[in-house]
Order: sequence, then structure tokens, then C-alpha cells
Amino acid sequence: MKSYYSTFIPGLGQPVEEALRAALPDLKITLSLDGLVAYETDARPDLVAKLPFVTNSFYILRRFQGSSIQDMATEVVNDRDWQVESPRGTFRMIASLANQLVPLDSKIMEALEKRIAEKAKLRPNRSKPDHEFWLLERSEGYGFFSLRVSHHKAYDKSLQKGELRPELANVLCRLSEPAPNELFLDPFCGSGAIPIQRAKFFSSGLVFASDNDPKKVESLKERIKDLGLKKRVVVRRDDALKLARYEDGSIHKIVTDPPWGHFVDVPTAEFYRAMLNEFARVLRPDGKLVILTAESLPADERLALSKKLDILVSGKKAAVYVMVRR
Repeated sequence: MKSYYSTFIPGLGQPVEEALRAALPDLKITLSLDGLVAYETDARPDLVAKLPFVTNSFYILRRFQGSSIQDMATEVVNDRDWQVESPRGTFRMIASLANQLVPLDSKIMEALEKRIAEKAKLRPNRSKPDHEFWLLERSEGYGFFSLRVSHHKAYDKSLQKGELRPELANVLCRLSEPAPNELFLDPFCGSGAIPIQRAKFFSSGLVFASDNDPKKVESLKERIKDLGLKKRVVVRRDDALKLARYEDGSIHKIVTDPPWGHFVDVPTAEFYRAMLNEFARVLRPDGKLVILTAESLPADERLALSKKLDILVSGKKAAVYVMVRR
């Protein structure tokens, strides 16, 4: 079996591991850390690279415990046994210590590049390479020498202001336990990260996406059209506090990211109280509600909290609330 590790948003270990088991039936988890899971599977690297609920995935070439990043680099240089198959092209070496990129000693870096070029038949290119080899040292004492297999675009260039990262939106949808032929609603859809993930990666059903900002609504309509999702996603302008078009108990799942954080004025407690009241009204009995927010949610006797996951979003503390309609 091949060895990999994947990184994810800290705090989401349980749903990510459940998603891995569902995606890779032969999975064997070998290490679970906050924000990282190592595992074995016979799956090809290109399949692991496409997992939509993790941040990045890596093919493990060497695993370490209790070694510093400089010691790991020296061992890799001196070890003639590790092997890797890569398409022809260029590469660069990246070093990460406790989730921060760090420089390596110049002589060690040159020796590493020479060894990798020899083993992988690749040419060094430190600016725009075809492949990345990583030395990772975790604060828990574990380390890896690996080949990055995922190639996500830089989020600071590809995401709109305030838009959720796609892997976070994917996990939020998973926490609602998607099922066939259900009605799904995101009443604060914004740029559409959540409804797009629900329509692209999960079973049949109709996805309603709404927002009270007309510019966002029109922009999302065009985006849905470009993605070929018009048959799955209905985009409307609507007020999340007055969901009059939906009958009582008509919606199976609500997954949403209401206003909070760096880009909006913080809503009042009354706002959240009215929001939960309307969500409880339109949800079916036993319907699921998943909310991402950094604000404290007022109690609603119709909504039972089944899970709370504390995470970081853009460096800001937040939580995912999973609730069930009583």
C-alpha cells in the first residue's frame, strides 16, 4: 500500500477521517494529528490529489519521529533507498516547521536538490516548478519527507472577498449528512461556496441558494451557469430572516455561513435569534442545520445541538454548530 498524509483545517479531524474512509475503502489511518492525518491506501496519487475535503495531500517518501528538520534533510541526502516515480520536469524543495515555512542551510539545500534530481530525474527550479518536495516537522515531534500530489490554486487570487475555502464548504455539507432527493438551503449564500460544493460532490436533490445582496445573487447565477449546475441549484434574492417562500417543515438541510468576521458588521443577538427562529420553522422534523460562525448562538428549544467543532478561519476563531430540528 502507498503512504500519504493530508492536511485540513484544524478542528475538523472527525469529519475528515470519516470522509476519507468513505472515499478510500481500503484506508488504514496510521497517524492522527490536529490538522493532519497520515494513512495507507492502494489509491493512485491522482485520486488522492482530488479529495475535495482536505487542503493538500502528499505522498510520503520517508517518515521521522523526534528528528529536527535539519537532521531529516541530512538523512534524506544520505539515504539511497527511498524511491519516487515522477513525470519529467522541474522541482523545488520546501521546508515547514510547525506550519511555518523556514529556510534550510544553503549547503543542505544544494545537497537535497542534487539527491532529488538524481532519484526523481527532475531538474531544480525554485520559482515555478512542476513538482514540490516537502520536509515537514510538526510540533508533536513527527516529520515527513514527501512529494506534494495536490495542486490547488492560490486562494488569495481565486476566492472572492469573504468566500469560504472549498474544502471547508465541502466539510460543512458533509456534516449535514447529505441524502438523495432532499431540499437543501443556504440562505446566506454569498459567493456560493457551500451550494456549489453541495451540488458538485453529493447525491441528487435540489439546492436553494439565496442572499439579500442583488449583486451577489446575479454574480452567483452566472457562476452556476458557467459550472453547468443550473439543473441542481436555484439562486434567488431572499431575506434569511423572512423565508416566506418556504412552507413550514419543507427543508431537509440548511448549511450556511451567516455574517461574521472581518468583512461585515457583527450582527446583534436579535439578528441571530430571528435567524434561528426562521430556520427552525422551515426545517423538517429531524432536519439538520449546520452553521459556521464566530458568534455565540442563542438557544432555540426547537433546535438540539448535536455537535460543536472549534476551528480557525483565516486565523480567526470560529465554530461549526450542528443542530437537529426536534
